[in-house]
Amino acid sequence: MARLSLGELEHLILLAIIRLGPGAYGAAIIAEIEGRTGRDLSHAAAYIALQRLEAKGLIAARAARGTTERGGRAKATFAVTAGGRARLRESASALFTMWEGLDPALRGRSRS
Repeated sequence: MARLSLGELEHLILLAIIRLGPGAYGAAIIAEIEGRTGRDLSHAAAYIALQRLEAKGLIAARAARGTTERGGRAKATFAVTAGGRARLRESASALFTMWEGLDPALRGRSRS
């Protein structure tokens, strides 16, 4: 079975959902990413990525009870699945392996 790769935005969204915990929803996920990275993130891009992550089985969506502020409409909340957590660990391991020893080169000093 081929591994499904994660893009940068997918990484950020998975990490934001884990940080936010139960009840993570779209606007909170966007605010978490923007607040921590300084990156502007459109609602459309976020929701497309959320759909992609759900299709890959890396997150699960659930409809939360509607609120009066939302006119009784339910909002979707998201949780990272066990498979999503495993993929993040695999990805982090691969990235850390690739980064290993590159700090001097990234600071403009030649590698030994």
